[in-house]
Order: sequence, then C-alpha cells, then structure tokens
Amino acid sequence: MHDHDGHHARRESWRMEREAKRAAWRARWAARRASRGDWSHFKDPKFWGLDAESMRQWGFNPQPPGQPFGAPGPDQVAELMAKVAGMEKTIASMQQRIIVLEKLVVDDEAVLAREIEKLRDRKDD
Repeated sequence: MHDHDGHHARRESWRMEREAKRAAWRARWAARRASRGDWSHFKDPKFWGLDAESMRQWGFNPQPPGQPFGAPGPDQVAELMAKVAGMEKTIASMQQRIIVLEKLVVDDEAVLAREIEKLRDRKDD
C-alpha cells in the first residue's frame, strides 16, 4: 500500500541536500566575515592610548610606584570625602524637610485649616 522504502529514501535525499545547502551558506557567511577584517583592536585600550603607560606619558593620573593604576591619590581621596560629606548633609536636611511636609499633608488640623480658608475664599467672591 505504502512505499516506505521510497519515502525514506526521498526523505534522506532531501535531508542531505538541505545539509549541503546549510554548509554552503555557512561557508559563504564565514568568507564574508573574513573579508571584513579583524576589528578586535578597537576593544584594546592600548589602541586608544588608555592603557596605564600611555596615560602616564600624557600626564594623566600619575601614580606612585606600587599603587595600582586608577587608584585615587591622597588629595583625590580628601576631595571625594569632602564631596560625600556635603552630599550626606544635603540628604539629611532633605529628609527633615520631607518629614515636615508629610506632617503638613497628613495633619488633620492643617487639612481643616485649609478647608476653612477655601470656604472663606468662596464667601468673599
């Protein structure tokens, strides 16, 4: 009734043909990638002059010997600590203001006083 062997042979033939097409596509894709050239040097900090030695040559962030590149010097640490202290002071004062504003919004007497003022404004019109 059914030709299982013929169907199997056609299926295998189709599968092999498809694999050959895929292999050809992969080869074309690899050839296109190879023709583009190697751009990996763009990822290298030395190419851009951002490595430790180049930075020192240009006078950026000179480091004492034995200290890792990019580590802040003592004057930079003091400056950063002063900035952090100023920011903490600002944050603390803002937190106090928020508490006061929350009390004004939630306080029943303040809400009642606002409603009375609204009614007085309407009465005057």
